[in-house]
Amino acid sequence: MTTTATKPKRIDYTDNQHSILYAETGGCCPLCRAPILFRKPGAKKITKSYEIAHIFPLHPTPAQKAALAGRTPPTDINGLENVIALCPTCHTRFDKNFQITEMDRIRKVKDGFLANAKAKETAAQYVIQQEVFGILDTIATMGSAIATIPPVQFDISTIEKKLRNDMSPLQQSEIKLYATSYYIRIRDHIRLLEQNDQLSIRILQSQIKTYYLEMQRQHPNNKDAVFSYVAEWISGRTGKALIAARVLTSFFVQNCEVFDVGA
Repeated sequence: MTTTATKPKRIDYTDNQHSILYAETGGCCPLCRAPILFRKPGAKKITKSYEIAHIFPLHPTPAQKAALAGRTPPTDINGLENVIALCPTCHTRFDKNFQITEMDRIRKVKDGFLANAKAKETAAQYVIQQEVFGILDTIATMGSAIATIPPVQFDISTIEKKLRNDMSPLQQSEIKLYATSYYIRIRDHIRLLEQNDQLSIRILQSQIKTYYLEMQRQHPNNKDAVFSYVAEWISGRTGKALIAARVLTSFFVQNCEVFDVGA
């Protein structure tokens, strides 16, 4: 006797779930970048202009089933991990002109949203030493001229070995530029701080290393993401400029705290 599998039902998402799905988009449709909330001229209320789209289809058509051959549906087809807020136009286009490549593209976008949310949640759990505030203020006032660094003091090959895998060429260039421009000056400033409280600086180094390792665990093959999340954590925790935090993160790449050569 054969049985027919029960089709999963579409659920009504709660206000809190809508808030999560809206927030992760930044207020724009992830595909066309159109605003997904707006206020009509003269209106007091804000109008919702998005729909909750299933990435892996809730009820695949025969054509979609053929295209999805070999793809395993998610355990929770209605779970927040399998849905995304899209404007009505993009949602309709995705459903009616279903393509595996488009599904994979939307899946990648959603995975990025999930990764960002997890990184923010993790960042809230990690503290950072007060000394980093002064370091970032110092970086912000440094001139932009690239210092001439003797090879004995600075070995650019160390950075190149750390970054040669799992990092884009553009990100490598940024780190090498910041490291060669600011390394000596940041190092000398940190040495002055160490004269007053060596233990605090060692704790700071350990904190950055620990957060880096957690980000590496979450993104084992994506050094671009690891670098950005470490810098965003430093900036978010201190309220200082992100660019100064990226400079400091580049310093720690060279200073053996981030991206071990053997990683």
